[in-house]
Amino acid sequence: MSTATITGPPPQSTGLDPDAGEDRLLGALVMRAGFGGEVNHRLVQSMLRAPIIAVPRRNSVDWIFLTGPRTPMSQSTIADLIAAKVWWYDDPGSIPFPSTHHEDSRWVQCPEEGAALPEWAALVGAIRRALTGAW
Repeated sequence: MSTATITGPPPQSTGLDPDAGEDRLLGALVMRAGFGGEVNHRLVQSMLRAPIIAVPRRNSVDWIFLTGPRTPMSQSTIADLIAAKVWWYDDPGSIPFPSTHHEDSRWVQCPEEGAALPEWAALVGAIRRALTGAW
């Protein structure tokens, strides 16, 4: 299984070549910033780190967690994510990476050069633990 790694400075756009299948190496889960803080805490407890982008909305701020590629999910997992108001990008090319094209977005947690992204399932697990308050 291929995993995405960050090389060089934080990306200004995805720079992914869909024809080469590179767009399938990146996933992104989106949630409100407050809940995102709880989820990030759960990731840290698991000794994982995800790059996070903050995107201001009209009355709130969303956090976008970058992960490895999205994996199949059960209906109960999808229902849990929807109930938590968590959604995901079907097209990684549309993620608003911080750049001059997306002046409002910024890094909450920058990618680390050469670091592998956490697996999609690891972030979903952190979301579920944050929802239930489980350690």
